[in-house]
Amino acid sequence: MTNKRVTLVQVAKDAGVSPATVSHFLNGNFQKMGAGTREKIRLSIKKLGYQVNPVAKSLITGRMHTIGLVLSDSIYDGDGYFEDLYFLHFAKVIKQQLKALGYKIILLDFEEIFMNVQMVDGIIVKATMETEKFMPKLMDLRVPVITVGRHNLSYGAHVLRVNDFQSGQTGVNHLLSRGYDNLIILTYPHGQVPGFDDRLNGASEALQQHGRLTTVLTGDMTEKFGYDTVVNLAQSNQLPQALFCLNDISAIGALKACKDLELAVPEQLAVLGIDDMPTVSELLSLSTIRHPINELAAAASKLMIKSIETDGEPVAPVEEVFPTELMVRRTS
Repeated sequence: MTNKRVTLVQVAKDAGVSPATVSHFLNGNFQKMGAGTREKIRLSIKKLGYQVNPVAKSLITGRMHTIGLVLSDSIYDGDGYFEDLYFLHFAKVIKQQLKALGYKIILLDFEEIFMNVQMVDGIIVKATMETEKFMPKLMDLRVPVITVGRHNLSYGAHVLRVNDFQSGQTGVNHLLSRGYDNLIILTYPHGQVPGFDDRLNGASEALQQHGRLTTVLTGDMTEKFGYDTVVNLAQSNQLPQALFCLNDISAIGALKACKDLELAVPEQLAVLGIDDMPTVSELLSLSTIRHPINELAAAASKLMIKSIETDGEPVAPVEEVFPTELMVRRTS
């Protein structure tokens, strides 16, 4: 026997209030509703197992209660595989944050977001050279847009980012303080990811302040790039004292190469990353610069809901910069 769907009227009857009051509760209109009334409705919903009909709710509110998390092809291949574990964790955390606020996320690439804009109330996008190409068109969709990291131009979107310049400075100062005078920096080609350019600029300034030149190798910053870099340097007898990898993914590849080549870390090669990917970096005892991903996700969730649930007055573009933290572990 199939259980019948619990209705809003049944919730109202159980809570001892009118159906209109329950409707106001479900739509977040608490202005004239006492705390006792809200608690009675909440308990009735939980007891009866009432579930909101998302289609009906969207017709009433004009909102889908869905946020699009836009992924570039470099980190999402359409089948759910992420090369960027850091952004994967961001997606996981923001999903939890938005769920608590009554929203859900869907993962989309740029082709999909323009085909399905009617499905979302707002858009969150990772700032890269690839995603910047689409920003003017994205802003024309007339929904709130948040970029994680900065593009070269603002485009009128909200920007939430870490202090990448500080990350570069902190990393170099740490390695030099440990006596690693000969170091190489791994990063993306200039202009590909503005945040990585900021990291390199911070590192270069710190090196200059100590009277040292900056040596840089560029690539796609994947695990394979980190691995191949160490192998090539070792084979050509050009290993530095330290590698400063401007993300943890490439640093993990470097550590794997050290293991395969039987290079002692940090005695023969110190390795420092940036990100502090949850669990992974700590398990590998990777020294890194921690970026506050949970705080970023929480801020993005709150800012997005605030931008959506306005009374017709758009929220002015916000830029918030989060500090970073050095995590010294075994590899340096």
